[in-house]
Amino acid sequence: MSQADFDLVVLGGGSGGLACAQRAALHGARALIVEQGRLGGTCVNVGCVPKKVMWNAAGVGLALEAAAAYGFAAADTAHDWAQLKARRDAYIERLNGIYARNLENRQVALLRGAASFVDAQTVEVAGSRITARHVVIATGGRPTVPAVRGSGLGLTSDDFFALEARPARVAVIGSGYIACELYDAFRKLGSHAELFIRRDSLLNQFDAMLG
Repeated sequence: MSQADFDLVVLGGGSGGLACAQRAALHGARALIVEQGRLGGTCVNVGCVPKKVMWNAAGVGLALEAAAAYGFAAADTAHDWAQLKARRDAYIERLNGIYARNLENRQVALLRGAASFVDAQTVEVAGSRITARHVVIATGGRPTVPAVRGSGLGLTSDDFFALEARPARVAVIGSGYIACELYDAFRKLGSHAELFIRRDSLLNQFDAMLG
């Protein structure tokens, strides 16, 4: 048996994949990450991090709206969605760069592309075959669009972060925490937003008092 190209190949450069490869490298393993998109995965690019930027912006808008009632001089509360998106995207891009430098500093190789398995210890990326003693699948997931008529006309939570302009009117379908947070961000930043749910309360997977 020939020596493997790497001790570990990780398919996916999100939070789990990055942590896995870097921890292995700290223990002396020859590690490689295969990723076709931006480093950081869902959390950094279309999840927790940009969502918190939008959530904080919504909170600032709410505070400005209430400022006059607390004795502060009324200010212009019009919101520039495009400017916020540009600054948010630049912040995310900086984080992508930090992740890449962290991999380089820990001597973790990075290969861009989509991988497919040849066998249990071999993957193929852009026509090249790579062997490894261990292969970890850390590809994460994508939003599920229900198979109902017209569902393709809507946006997913990923698409929310690609909006170049704030929609004047929006319907958010869902009762989970992502739906609630996006609904609140739309509403507080000036959209006429409505939330549609199937059950009797929100946040059914959480404690009842939160719902």
